[in-house]
Amino acid sequence: MRATTLARAASVATAAVIAAGGAMATAGAASAAPAAPKLATHLIVAKRKAVEHHKKVTVIAGDLRSHKSGLVGKLVYLDRKLPGGKWTQIGKEVTAKRGGVVFVVNPAVTARFVVVFKGTANFAPSHSRVVTVVKAKA
Repeated sequence: MRATTLARAASVATAAVIAAGGAMATAGAASAAPAAPKLATHLIVAKRKAVEHHKKVTVIAGDLRSHKSGLVGKLVYLDRKLPGGKWTQIGKEVTAKRGGVVFVVNPAVTARFVVVFKGTANFAPSHSRVVTVVKAKA
């Protein structure tokens, strides 16, 4: 038996719809695939006493790294906790050439500080250990 031209056109259209639906299902499955894991990060913190314009201050330095390499141009935050209070974000800086960042503090009371990196699309978040800065004696 010979198929009519109309029947052939219908079967070609049906095949095109099935092929398009299969391609759409594949694209949907690909977009649902899990994202690549983020690279681990590590924040190192140190504090040093300093004198700025005849006033004693404390310098809190952070170093943001991933696999022994400094991360440049990443936003890092400084959080503070006063006695009886909650952690509060008090500053932010962008990491320098080798992943370093510096904050100058002069708390009126003894306070605790932590440096925080909130992460990016490629790098996992991290935070430093807590450092305590004792109120400067007059």
